[in-house]
Amino acid sequence: MLRETFLLECLSALIIVQLLQISSASHNIQCNSSACGKIPIISYPFRLKEDPQHCGDSSYELVCENNTASLYLNSNKYHVQAIDYLNLTIRLVDAAIKNDSCSFPQYSLSQYNFDNNYPYRVRKSTKSEGPFRLNWPITFMSCPYPVNSSPFLETSHCDNRFYASNASYSSTRRYTYVKVGYLYVSDVRDMCSIDLIVMTSWPFKDVNNISLSEIHGSLIYGFELSWYAVKIKYCRKNKSCKLCYSFRNGNYHLCGKMINFLSSNHAAFCICYCGGSILYFHVF
Repeated sequence: MLRETFLLECLSALIIVQLLQISSASHNIQCNSSACGKIPIISYPFRLKEDPQHCGDSSYELVCENNTASLYLNSNKYHVQAIDYLNLTIRLVDAAIKNDSCSFPQYSLSQYNFDNNYPYRVRKSTKSEGPFRLNWPITFMSCPYPVNSSPFLETSHCDNRFYASNASYSSTRRYTYVKVGYLYVSDVRDMCSIDLIVMTSWPFKDVNNISLSEIHGSLIYGFELSWYAVKIKYCRKNKSCKLCYSFRNGNYHLCGKMINFLSSNHAAFCICYCGGSILYFHVF
């Protein structure tokens, strides 16, 4: 009787081990990388729409149309120019931009379109390597009168091509301008309007001394987004993103809990550690 009980326990243990092995294997199915046009490697967290469901992350799904990889942001189409798996960045360009100096983006897209719940970020995860900011803003402005201001380049010679489909601009003459770099309230003249804000990661030497062709070249080059948020998602899932630091007078100080600093020399950061390295911090 004891022998039969022992054999039954051994058999049960063997079955459990086999089931665990099968379960483990099912969660570690290898996915081959995909490719589309100029993008030779599309792998985790990215996936193509036609890839098996277990491959990649659905938040980072790309489509391959006419041998061109594209990504939809806010239902707007952007062509993928490059994916950097080392820096965790993807470079995109508005699908409407053509090789024409008067070809402009169709949709606004700036840092204000991205919040902490979005799968992409407009900044790098840390300041340790290169600039923290990934992109320069490019602002398109229109006015009912000419503006003589050095920060702006006139684009009216493009026959208001950007505004042709907008009925509100077709009835009256509008003078159109573009500016690279951050815009201040004082830069916007009376009766002028901001019509479009986009981004580029082109490394301008001097944003105050550029030509319209350079700006168009930067739009064709595209802008970068960071996808390190997928690392944050992993850390939060594994309960390893709970350390909060304050940044005061150039130094980090452990808070223990999040403290909101609002003065000019105080800011609060939430730092996510995963595998001993900093993956993320956010300024509150």
